[in-house]
Amino acid sequence: MKSILIQEHERLSIEHNDRYDNLNLVRWDKPMEHDPWGYYASYVIGAEWIDDKEALVVTTKRGMEEIDFLTMFMMCFSSDLSVESFAEIYNIDSEAPVIHAPSLKGVLSPLIVLHFLGVVSRIKSLKKGYVHYSENLKKVKGHIQVMKNERKNIASKRFDRVFCDFDEYTVDIPENRLIKKALLFCSQILRIITENHSMGNKAKLMLSKSLALFENVTDEVQIKEVSLIKGHKLFSEYNEAVRLAKLILRRYDYCISKTSSLDENVPPFTLNMSLLYEHYVYGLLNEAYGDKIKYQFSGKTGLPDFLYCSTGFKAILDTKYIPKYESSSLDNNVIRQLSGYSRDIPILKRLGYEDIVEESPIPNVPCVIIYPKEGHDVKNPFANKRLRDLCTTPVRKLARFYKICVPLPIMGSNK
Repeated sequence: MKSILIQEHERLSIEHNDRYDNLNLVRWDKPMEHDPWGYYASYVIGAEWIDDKEALVVTTKRGMEEIDFLTMFMMCFSSDLSVESFAEIYNIDSEAPVIHAPSLKGVLSPLIVLHFLGVVSRIKSLKKGYVHYSENLKKVKGHIQVMKNERKNIASKRFDRVFCDFDEYTVDIPENRLIKKALLFCSQILRIITENHSMGNKAKLMLSKSLALFENVTDEVQIKEVSLIKGHKLFSEYNEAVRLAKLILRRYDYCISKTSSLDENVPPFTLNMSLLYEHYVYGLLNEAYGDKIKYQFSGKTGLPDFLYCSTGFKAILDTKYIPKYESSSLDNNVIRQLSGYSRDIPILKRLGYEDIVEESPIPNVPCVIIYPKEGHDVKNPFANKRLRDLCTTPVRKLARFYKICVPLPIMGSNK
């Protein structure tokens, strides 16, 4: 197998070729006026097959090679965003052959495991259902299996036993067994991915709470049964937990011994770094400010990432996964986007300007761009600080526009 390796926003060194036109990781484009036409990666990393002999692997951009994905995923999946929104961050084709991608080996396992634990932690009580049993009992329960009882007990003069068929209303149903088995796999995986990591205890606490909930559930699931186990449309957490449990078991070929090391082979997958960063920042904001933060309120001009509303300060915030904003000016389309939000009546009403109409004076609402860079300080930059006090970097020649850098955690800073 041959792999082509590039980083985010890089161009493949090839001419136009139809075999690359339907890929998810690159597209034929001319990003800037001075750029040549070509197949460019965007802000999506991952691995996918070009054909049955060649694969494409896209890694994080230059200057972002040491991102601590475990810390980012922990912050994302412990927030109060909906279960459905988590699944938008990434996509995995677990049915396709794996791709050798050593540069991505530290991404996929923590992503799936922490997503799974985040979803299972939202299950407050276990579903119950009727499970059919056939057992050799001391007392009659349900219906006696006459033929089997004669063969197993009467013929051997075991008159203290009776073979019965019965149904029992229990939590030990196939869906719960599947989730329990995946939790046990996660226990092994966490030993590897959280070794010497400060987030390890937090992840293991999530796991132990979930295992306690499933204490009365067995983990007896046959491989042939897995595909038959379905979720329930009325229980979104269960649906997602079942889907992810299947993903985890397939990832390790249903063999728990294969969880003992990080595999350099990955199934084809994509991870949207821009959306991951947005969710990571939301986790930090939500941890610091709670219900003062509103995520993606729908206005006339679009959906700003965050609205901040307190008694003494209101602001519109948008994340941009663009590290160059550390030293360069904002793009004009970004300025126009936030300027539109700051004049959007539904958005302004949500911020507390309840009496505003089309002819009202425009409120003086700060617009804040949040951008990344790699950084050793993994603590929450918003913790114990007023958002107003963090708006200290104004954008030149723009009124009430500010930049706030929220660094990406890097490997080694969490030990």
